[in-house]
Parts: sequence; C-alpha cells; structure tokens
Amino acid sequence: MSQFARYLRPLPRSRVALLAALLTILAPAGWLQQQTAAQDEQLMVLQHQGDQLRRAQAAKPAPKITRVEQEEQRRWAALAAERSFTWQPMFAALEAVGNADVELLEFRPDKAGRVVMLEGEARDEASLIAFLDALSAQPALRNVHLTHKKIKKRDRLMTVSFAIKASLLADGASSKH
Repeated sequence: MSQFARYLRPLPRSRVALLAALLTILAPAGWLQQQTAAQDEQLMVLQHQGDQLRRAQAAKPAPKITRVEQEEQRRWAALAAERSFTWQPMFAALEAVGNADVELLEFRPDKAGRVVMLEGEARDEASLIAFLDALSAQPALRNVHLTHKKIKKRDRLMTVSFAIKASLLADGASSKH
C-alpha cells in the first residue's frame, strides 16, 4: 500500500499553483486557436466566392452566328426601321400641296437616308414650278429640288415629266428654309 499512498496523498501547494497557472495560460491559447481556425475557414469561403464571381464576370466568347441567323437579324432590323419610320409628316406635306395640274406617279422613300424621291407629270412648267415651291414651303421637307425634267408629247397632249428629291426632317422636327 505504500506504493499507492503517494498517489492518494494531496499535492503540495506549489504544484496546485503551477497547475492553475498552466490552465490559466492554456485555456486562452485554446480559445485563440479555435478563433484563428474559424477566421481561416471564413477566409477560405470568401476566397472561393471571390473566385466564383471572377469566373462569372469573365468575358465569355460571343456565340458564333450562322448566316441564316445573320440574315434573320438583318430582316428584323429592317422591319424595326420600317415600323419606327414616321410617315405622317411626309404624307401631310404631300396632301397639303395637292395640285390638280400635277400627277404623282412614283413615290420612293429612302428611310435610312431620310430622303424621298417623287416622280410624276405636270400639265405645264408653270404648274410644276408652283408644285415645287409649295413643297419647299412645307416644314417637314427640306432641300427640295428638281432632279429631272423632260417634255413629253403624246398625240396632241404635251406634259412635263419630272423627278423631285427632298430630305425629310428627323422625327417630325420643323425648321424654316
């Protein structure tokens, strides 16, 4: 029993103080190690999220478009341009200058260039000049000018064949010439 007696007897006070000091030092060190591990884990999660965001924001190559798709896109763009074109100011200007001595035979608008070509016949040069002056006075049209004039003779009837070119103001804006 003498062998076990030394284990059963109380520890000297110096050892108890040493053990308490050791526990006082090791407890905060363990807590600090736990906090450091948690911070490291959070840092790894944030780095992983940052890598995912960088990959998501990286420029992706544009998909190759086939010729059929290009043609379809071109047709849609042409249809959108056709639908967005403002016809009303142009038609109102032509109706306002209506003349019984002038007959419009052809009307060719260039929507992209905002130009209109008018072809027709007039009874005589005076009615053609009056029509041209009336078109020039319209606020929706500018740079109105005669591009072609020819006297036509059919049996006993003489008429003046003409072509007029005019620029259209953008979006119905008006200005004085």
